Amino acid sequence: MGKIAVVGVGYEPQQLTLEAVSLFRSGAQVILHTQRCGCAEWLRGEGIAFASLDALYDACEDFDEHARAAADAVRKAAQSGDVVYAVFDVRDASVGALLDGGEKDVRVVAGVPAEGALFARAQDGAQLLAASDWENFCLTSAKCALVRELDSRELASEVKLKLMEVYPEEAEIAVRFGDGSIARTKLYNLDRLRGYDHRTCAFVPAEKSLTALERYGFDRLCEVIAVLCGPDGCPWDRAQTHASLRPYVIEEAYEVAGAIDEGDAGHLCDELGDMLLQVVLHAEIARQHGEFAIGDVTTAIAEKMIRRHSHVFGGDRAEDADAVSDLWARNKMAERGQRTVTESMRGVARALPSAMRAGKVLKRLDEACQRRESVAEAAASLARAATRAADGGTETVGDALLAAAALARAAGVEPEAALTAATDRMIERFAAVEAQMGADWQDLPADLREKYWNSVKLSD
Repeated sequence: MGKIAVVGVGYEPQQLTLEAVSLFRSGAQVILHTQRCGCAEWLRGEGIAFASLDALYDACEDFDEHARAAADAVRKAAQSGDVVYAVFDVRDASVGALLDGGEKDVRVVAGVPAEGALFARAQDGAQLLAASDWENFCLTSAKCALVRELDSRELASEVKLKLMEVYPEEAEIAVRFGDGSIARTKLYNLDRLRGYDHRTCAFVPAEKSLTALERYGFDRLCEVIAVLCGPDGCPWDRAQTHASLRPYVIEEAYEVAGAIDEGDAGHLCDELGDMLLQVVLHAEIARQHGEFAIGDVTTAIAEKMIRRHSHVFGGDRAEDADAVSDLWARNKMAERGQRTVTESMRGVARALPSAMRAGKVLKRLDEACQRRESVAEAAASLARAATRAADGGTETVGDALLAAAALARAAGVEPEAALTAATDRMIERFAAVEAQMGADWQDLPADLREKYWNSVKLSD
């Protein structure tokens, strides 16, 4: 097995490095990723034989298959001796495929980067991107972007739309064409220029001003909150603590639930933003006090999701939603060190609304007993509890409420949602009463109030 030297050759003959020239003259087999480069012209002038992989472009369905096929072809050639594999830029996907096969016999010699002189604009680092990978761009407007190989107007259009998800559409960008000329234009013009080929590259500057952005990623939201909570920020935000924000966390959660019930996507989007604000505010307060940072929050929840979904990320199996719920419960108990059902039930947060907490505790009891009451059984239990509660008293009334929560579970209904819906119906019934009266409620005699109420209640 021969050795493989990967060489970045740029686009023009004059971009060849002395090290690349030396390797080409070493007598090793020379394979070009494509003949569409100045290196091919130079090799012909030097009388150096070479082969190319251009035929693979037509033989492969997509870029991933092409990268694997190119790597396989180079490795096959190396079985009969040393190989010099020439690519425009050593970041080519086929080079990654070669390295994935083992780096022991692969040497990489970098050349002039595809972005060329545009690098001079990236003074504080850049996101280096291949245009063909536009669907997978992970962008932040806090850093500039250098995009290479914009080889068609159609590809430039896709890249432009992806960039405008993060950068302002009016951003002043620089585009380098194949002949080395550079044009300045607006980001929204990226796909309206005079010509594109595999040498065309674009530079998009970072946007440092938070107020100049049209869209904000999670990282920029965190910056906004850091400014508000900073020394020159907002007095109210700077004064907040975990305890002072507690009521807002609860309030925002209920407003999200309300938006879901409404079925209004725009309202839900707005309320989710308010909920996310609470998460970022708490994380920023914790960061300032040396407790934790937002990265710890995202890490903790990601790790929890991986642990709890052991049927996806581990060796467990769960064929349906019920099996997933059982597995989730077991994994949750294991990670919390809960060995008994009682510990699991006590682990349900007391801060939850009572009906919601009752439903969760009953669910854990059902799971432990592997039995669920029928609706008839639950209704009979509620009737008995209601009879005892008729005499009053916190304990007996509480038993009746718990029995009502059990009836909701038996019927496949969340107790909290059922009680909320019932309360809403009661309000609407009363509205119907007032609509029928023709007089103020307070002015009606007691017997007439009862008549109106019963007539509407019975017709519901």
